[in-house]
Amino acid sequence: SLIAKARRAELVVCTGAELELAWLPVVLRESGNSQIAPGKTGYFEAAHFVTMLEVPTKLDRADGDVHEAGNPHIQLDARNYLPIARALSARLAQLDTANADFYHARLQTFTQKWQAAINRWEQQAAPLRGVNIVVQHKAFPYLNAWLGMKEIAALEPKPGMEPSASHLSQVLVTLQQHPATMVIRATYQNPKPSEWIAERAHINAVALPFSVGGSDGAKDLFDLFDDTIVKLLSGLTPKK
Repeated sequence: SLIAKARRAELVVCTGAELELAWLPVVLRESGNSQIAPGKTGYFEAAHFVTMLEVPTKLDRADGDVHEAGNPHIQLDARNYLPIARALSARLAQLDTANADFYHARLQTFTQKWQAAINRWEQQAAPLRGVNIVVQHKAFPYLNAWLGMKEIAALEPKPGMEPSASHLSQVLVTLQQHPATMVIRATYQNPKPSEWIAERAHINAVALPFSVGGSDGAKDLFDLFDDTIVKLLSGLTPKK
């Protein structure tokens, strides 16, 4: 079904940085639509317009699910959406010149609303700055960079590798020396490793929506950050 839609598409929008590597190249190739091929005007990678974090100095698949362009989970820093929106608006205007003024006006409206929301979120999330956290998967560097949380440890020994009992025990030792307040994961991930650490380290396990639709409260982009910050703040409550 995606291939059929790609045949008729004028624009493909993706995160990029190899996040869709497992399936998007196949869709693009099988569509036979040269206008949406990488490098063409009809292909838009959001990652090209933000500052990438965790860019590896060397590539070795033995290090796990590492991406050449950097960590692809750019969606959790709300500030990233402003340069992406500007670039996407310009691309839409380039492809649909008759409606360029419409895209520009929509960009201005979004920018004003989004900047106001960022200001509100940053004020609301101020208690999170400097808080030590554990992550199940290294998917939150952009969230940490924005809100000022500090990652103490990761439950996965390597990105994409399920944690073993011995590795979780090593993380527990680390937390005895460098205590954390909560362990966070995406809602789609197996909760057992986070719950194991949370129970033994006496910290909160927090499941974040991670993307729109990732929780009942994250129905759109604004909801995504509303719900994320509420859940993170709930993790500050000392575990009984």
